[in-house]
Amino acid sequence: RVQKIQNKITRYGKSTGSLAKSMVNNGPFWASVGSVYESLVISANSQGNNTVNYQAVYPSATFSSNMRAILPNAPWVSEKEKAAGEKIIEFLRQPETQKIALDLGLRPGIPGVPLGSKFSSQFGVQANPKYDSYRPPKPEVVEAMLQSWQSYAKKASQVALVVDVSGSMRGEKLSGVQNTLLNYVQNLGSREKIAIIPFSSDINDPFIVTGTPQGKTEGIKFIGSLKAGGGTRLYDSALFARNWLKQNFKTNAINAVLILTDGDDSGSEITLDNLSKQLQSSNFEADESIAFFTVGYGKQGEFSPKVLQTIAELNGGYYRQGNPETISKLIADLQVEF
Repeated sequence: RVQKIQNKITRYGKSTGSLAKSMVNNGPFWASVGSVYESLVISANSQGNNTVNYQAVYPSATFSSNMRAILPNAPWVSEKEKAAGEKIIEFLRQPETQKIALDLGLRPGIPGVPLGSKFSSQFGVQANPKYDSYRPPKPEVVEAMLQSWQSYAKKASQVALVVDVSGSMRGEKLSGVQNTLLNYVQNLGSREKIAIIPFSSDINDPFIVTGTPQGKTEGIKFIGSLKAGGGTRLYDSALFARNWLKQNFKTNAINAVLILTDGDDSGSEITLDNLSKQLQSSNFEADESIAFFTVGYGKQGEFSPKVLQTIAELNGGYYRQGNPETISKLIADLQVEF
């Protein structure tokens, strides 16, 4: 049953906030159901230009998220720190502070504070929903659940990793990307496959990496062989990756392109307008949709965030900016999408 639900997944993600934002921006054709916090439903229905009404559905049993303020009673907590902590907790418990949380769609943490108008059907939620609240399972149970989900229930994925290896990537940038890709490969699940497509003035054939032990070993070896040099055929490589995925489309799987570049396009045969028109034929409304995610790698001014944002948002993805210090975590967060 869980596997059947997972097969309907548009994409996964690290943040419920990002999911809710994408649902609002892309509309019900992109995703009609999402697992998010109640406060995000209120936020979605609070937008003045919103033409869609979102409804919170409360399962008969679910988990409640309680934000607790806990002051440790430990020898490493000084009297001064304890006093400061108590003042912060006292401030958070004040009705005026709790009203700020209410405006954000969060329920009050102390008795005596009325919910207000946002906790109503007008904003898609129930003031007094009825459901059983589960207790958090033991760590070993969580681990078993995650392993079972990863190997059996999780929707399969096929991702084209389009990696800029132009001359400007020499040195620290390329090393940072290689280390990031190594982590990506090592974290591949058994139902996940990637196609690494290095590009510069030339666009290399995809190198397929699977989540098997042998596949990971071969992928790590290939990543270590990457060399920087040449131009940046960004638009051509984006279309190449999309076309490769269309030709090798994997049904009942997440098919996506992840582009990592440190510069503006140079030497492509197509323009951004032509690329945009081509990508629209495989956006989230198509029968065989291919999502796009883009990462600008380096300092501000070395690449065009607007271009990368345009490429990503055409197909229901998003753009992020990284540097050698942040790229590893950024890509790890993106990997959770698939």
